[in-house]
Amino acid sequence: MYDEENDAYTCPNGQQVTFKYHSNRTDKTGFQRTFKIYECEDCTVCPLRINCTKAQEGKNRKLMVNETWEQQKEYIRDKLSDEKTGAIYRQRKIDVEPIFGFLKANLGFTRFSVRGKSKVENDIGLALMAVNLRKYAARP
Repeated sequence: MYDEENDAYTCPNGQQVTFKYHSNRTDKTGFQRTFKIYECEDCTVCPLRINCTKAQEGKNRKLMVNETWEQQKEYIRDKLSDEKTGAIYRQRKIDVEPIFGFLKANLGFTRFSVRGKSKVENDIGLALMAVNLRKYAARP
């Protein structure tokens, strides 16, 4: 549980997991992320340690929080909980997703074999045309 006033979390045993430092990480593609590192004061005698952390004995629980990521997740959660947006996504499940599932499962179309936007548009156009022709042929 997060305590905004003290900028600290509380572990299941009631211990404070306090902010220690900022950490920057760079992934393989060069994208940089900033984390806030929180660490518990003392986890050595904690009865809930096995459920709370995978840290080695003698080391305390650490918590890495990416504030940007958390803000984005909250924004998306709010958007998806909106009734209008929910209706759009419910309709998408009916309209769009079955076609892509059919392309993958029945026609084996899992990736594009060409490069370039116009060539990809032609490729997907042919695949979707095949789906439509198949539907048309199956009509009574």
